[in-house]
Amino acid sequence: MRRVHYSNNGHREETVLIVNDIPEQLGLMDSLLRKAGYEVITAGDGHEAFDVAKDKRPDVVVSYVPMPRVNGIEFCRLIRQDSVLRSTPILLVSARRRDTESVIEGLESGADDYLELPFDSTRLIAKVSRLLERSKLEANYRDLYRDLVEQASDIIFTQNMEGGLTGINAAGAHFLGVGPEDLLGMRFTDAFKIKTQDSGLTGTFKQLEPHDNLQFRTADANGRQRWLEIVTSPTKDRQGDTIGLRGVARDITDRKQIELALRDSDERYWRLFESTPQPMFVYDEETLTFLAVNKAAIRTYGYDREEFLSMTVEDIRSTEETPALMIKTPTDIDEPLISSPWRHRRKDNSIIYVEMTSHPVAFKGSTARLVIANDVSERKLLDEKQLSLHASLQQSAMEWRQTFNAIDFPVLIVDLEGHIKRLNQAAEEIAGLDAELVAGCDIADLENSQPWKKASELIKSIRDNDGSSAAEVKDETNGKTWAITLYLIQEFGSVGERAILIAQDITKRTELEASLRQGEMMSLLGSLVAGVAHEVRNPLFGISSILDAFETRFSDRTEYLRYTDVLRDEVGRLTVLMEELLEYGKPFKGDFYKLSVDEVITKSLRSCLPAAEVAQVSLVNNIKDPVPKLMVDRRRLSKVFVNLIENAIQHSPSGATVSVEVCEVHESQQRWIDCSVKDCGPGILDEDKPKIFEPFFSKRRGGTGLGLAIAERIMGEHGGKLIAGNNPVAGACMTARFPLPPEEEIVDG
Repeated sequence: MRRVHYSNNGHREETVLIVNDIPEQLGLMDSLLRKAGYEVITAGDGHEAFDVAKDKRPDVVVSYVPMPRVNGIEFCRLIRQDSVLRSTPILLVSARRRDTESVIEGLESGADDYLELPFDSTRLIAKVSRLLERSKLEANYRDLYRDLVEQASDIIFTQNMEGGLTGINAAGAHFLGVGPEDLLGMRFTDAFKIKTQDSGLTGTFKQLEPHDNLQFRTADANGRQRWLEIVTSPTKDRQGDTIGLRGVARDITDRKQIELALRDSDERYWRLFESTPQPMFVYDEETLTFLAVNKAAIRTYGYDREEFLSMTVEDIRSTEETPALMIKTPTDIDEPLISSPWRHRRKDNSIIYVEMTSHPVAFKGSTARLVIANDVSERKLLDEKQLSLHASLQQSAMEWRQTFNAIDFPVLIVDLEGHIKRLNQAAEEIAGLDAELVAGCDIADLENSQPWKKASELIKSIRDNDGSSAAEVKDETNGKTWAITLYLIQEFGSVGERAILIAQDITKRTELEASLRQGEMMSLLGSLVAGVAHEVRNPLFGISSILDAFETRFSDRTEYLRYTDVLRDEVGRLTVLMEELLEYGKPFKGDFYKLSVDEVITKSLRSCLPAAEVAQVSLVNNIKDPVPKLMVDRRRLSKVFVNLIENAIQHSPSGATVSVEVCEVHESQQRWIDCSVKDCGPGILDEDKPKIFEPFFSKRRGGTGLGLAIAERIMGEHGGKLIAGNNPVAGACMTARFPLPPEEEIVDG
């Protein structure tokens, strides 16, 4: 016999019994379900599994069909025949695809679902999860039914096919004066001490049968004689087979005493007839004419006695109703006829609901029936209100689900272990999985990226933060910034604590805030730099003029040439620096025209040809497709591409190539045009990327460090951005990214 194995990770709640004689498949299912958060029990065949199930009471069973000794279908029958295990959900697994006969036989044997090999791991977990969820719902309904039974004033009991009691409510135990557990297993006749000769029953009373409707006399716990009316109905298993019966016994002593009194004496009958608080009347079975009514009927229906006696029973029925009284021929002349609630119309046209019990009587030579009407309007209205409330709850649940899914940012409900219980459509789209596949998974298992990674950390610490946590985190893989908020909530029932997780994409907001801060800083810095450049330019012009005069005066003195050349280079470098400082500090005027970017790139390449020839670098224009026209400032945009191309030339070795490419990209629901300048140089160091667009940052000897800062500022004026990166193989790649307007705007332009 295979040894039974138990596996547990310390905090799982549901238990899954896996039955399979193939170790590899057994181990695979064990591993998958353990990772999904279940406690797993395994067994090698149906005989062994049945013993384990009776001992461990698993929440769900996953059984292979073909097995030695006891196969999956026989094992399924054993489970369904056991009184303790019959409600356990069963998932059968078959090794053959489209095994229709096994599927039908398995479902007829009591299986709840079927799975064919080979199977998808998520499909197995989803089926197990659905079976567990359905089992919990059924358990909740059983608990609700049990509460209703226990609170009922009538005696409600169940018994098996052998006649032994399997359950009885508090009203029954109180009536008998015995604890419910002491009554289990007893026969109904023994529990209620029924004796045929003095119980009022005719014939031999052996045991109750489904669909019985009996009346009998017995004694309660205080020894008082009481009349009980019992109605039985069959109880069935999942296959529809009758496994016992359910009975409702109502104390009808008062009503029975009235009935007996009516039979004993006409005088007493009429006295009771008039004094009973329930409406009563007698009608002719042939003409349906009222023959007699009591005071309660007059009070209830609003007609006086003379009006009643001139009417028929059809006059009090509602026009929307079928005939007011179901005229039937009882099997026994003394047997009462009980009818379901009917709609009756009173004199003021208001509607009441009544339950009626009728008895055949001989009234002044006519064949008649005596009717006792019980006004159940309040109960009926309560039932209708409950139905309306149920429909309202269903509508509210539907509206809640629609509202939940209409939220355009991810919202999840998780337990404090991090398992996802529910998520909206936006969360499904972010996770890239259907809700059925994600439900029950650990949030940390979705992706090793944001916002799930940070959310998993917040869940672990929520108890230490007074039931709420919030954080902002940036996903370095795609540049998105997420605001994550977690709230602890309490739920009724046994589902445990839950938390609401909200993840909002605040990338645009953070980018706007950063842009505003950068703009303010750049504006202040630009004003300062422009002022300094203006003050330095005049002295610099004087120095240049003196140097011109000196060279003219001492042109024949060759020994001064090395000094004047150095001075001339430095003056030139300072002049370029001043021009760039003035350009950096120049306010933006926005001289925009609709223009194709490839025209600006072509002219910029021609402007840089002399520098490329000196450096022995080739310039290549790889723009193949037409580029949409955009609103640009031609002069300032030329500075961007000239700067990028000159930088690429300066960093490329002799004989290398600098290329320009244009492509369309989609990011954050926006279309962009990327204009990339690629070189074959050493590339950009990772530690330099955050500082590369800062003013005066330069790694090149003689560089001012303003070229890229000016280029980035110009791109910002165009609503775009400048992106610094490296090629996959070698060299730097500087990308000028422009936003594309909607397609209809391009067509209109």
